[in-house]
Amino acid sequence: MAIVIALILGLLALAFVLYPLLRRSEAKSGADQVAPAQVELREQERAATTEGQETAAKAALQEVELDYQLGNIDEPDYRSMRERYMRRALVALKARYDQEQALDEMIEEQLRSMREQNEEDKDDAKQR
Repeated sequence: MAIVIALILGLLALAFVLYPLLRRSEAKSGADQVAPAQVELREQERAATTEGQETAAKAALQEVELDYQLGNIDEPDYRSMRERYMRRALVALKARYDQEQALDEMIEEQLRSMREQNEEDKDDAKQR
């Protein structure tokens, strides 16, 4: 009985390992056009915020890179999708940077007003 279970587990492991190799020939016949659409759909779902946009662009870049390395995407498609997702990632990074700069300016303004208030309080204390 143990030999039968070991044989079944071995065959399942072999199928798991060989599946990506067998799928490679199907991808070249035109099935690879579905993957970019799915990647873009997932990206749109996560793009609710600037941070979400950045995360989505990075994830899309990783997925495109993996698909290219597995042979699911041809080189021209890979280059165009990589360029598009790189642009999106850069736009998200710039937006986050701008938000952080605005937040830093707001913090600096509050610090200035607190320092001024503290100096006024010290001057009032000295005059008493």
